[in-house]
Amino acid sequence: MRTPKPKWWLLYSVVPMALVLLIAADLASPSAGWRQVAEGVASLVIMGAAALWVRMNRVALALLDRAPESGESLRAWVAYCPTTRPRRRLETPGSERIQDLAA
Repeated sequence: MRTPKPKWWLLYSVVPMALVLLIAADLASPSAGWRQVAEGVASLVIMGAAALWVRMNRVALALLDRAPESGESLRAWVAYCPTTRPRRRLETPGSERIQDLAA
C-alpha cells in the first residue's frame, strides 16, 4: 500500500490568496469600519481554507509522524450513526377522543 503524502502546494497557495484578499479589503473599503469588516471576512476565509487543507490531508499528516520501520499499526476509529426513521404512532382506542379534547 502506498503511503499518502500531504499536498503542501495547496497550503502554500493559501498565502498568495491571503495577500490578495487583504489588499483588496484595504483598497475596496470606503471607510475604516468597512475595512475592518472586510479584513475580518478575509481572515475567516483564510482560516477556513487552512482548516479545509488540514481536513483533506489528515491521514497523510498522521502517517507523516510515524517511522515506516516501526512496525506499529495505525488505528483509526470511525463513528457511524445510522439515520433514524420517524417512528409511527400506534393508534390506541382512546387516542381519537384525546385528540378531540385537545382541539
